[in-house]
Amino acid sequence: MFEYKIIDNFLDNEDFNILNKIQLAKVNEKQIKTYQNRIKRNGEIISECLSRDYIKLLADKYNNKALKILEDLSPKKIPLWEYSDFNIITTGSHSSFPIHRDTPNKLLSGVVYLYPQKNTGTILYSNRKGDNPTTIEWKQNRALFFSRNEKNSFHSYRGDGLLNRVALVFNLCTTNIKKVCEIDQVNFLKVKIREKISPYYYRFFNKVL
Repeated sequence: MFEYKIIDNFLDNEDFNILNKIQLAKVNEKQIKTYQNRIKRNGEIISECLSRDYIKLLADKYNNKALKILEDLSPKKIPLWEYSDFNIITTGSHSSFPIHRDTPNKLLSGVVYLYPQKNTGTILYSNRKGDNPTTIEWKQNRALFFSRNEKNSFHSYRGDGLLNRVALVFNLCTTNIKKVCEIDQVNFLKVKIREKISPYYYRFFNKVL
């Protein structure tokens, strides 16, 4: 199994309460909805469900905390950091996202469980086939972090069949995929081609390359 970190009570109480009260569009039981909230190191912001000021506040509060985690997991990737995502993802109670490794732009992948009180946590695997599944138990304000690479970090998530789940996805990211591939010791061209094909493969076959 790949290395990861679990941090309970990751958000302070004020931020946890604010994020739990955000008004989101209704999602049916078989849908997954992502709201993108991004802030670049140069201050440029993309906002879909959080205010620009609040995205900046989150970055000021939590970027350094995330960088320290990345330093433990994959220190060579720290200089590549260019922007942070504070995305909100609603997963329908009867929907799921298949086994996958995260896209290579993600230097540090993080998820913070928001609500409801009980649901299904992220499931980690030792390989693409889904061997040795380990579920990171759902607990409100629990954070899971890992630094993905090509050879491991396979995971999936799903609803529990009863209630939709809402999570904050907090990633440290880069656009320098070529350097990421050098660090991971994989072929850049192969990764680039796969990442272009993968969204279409998912759309038609519900699988990720």
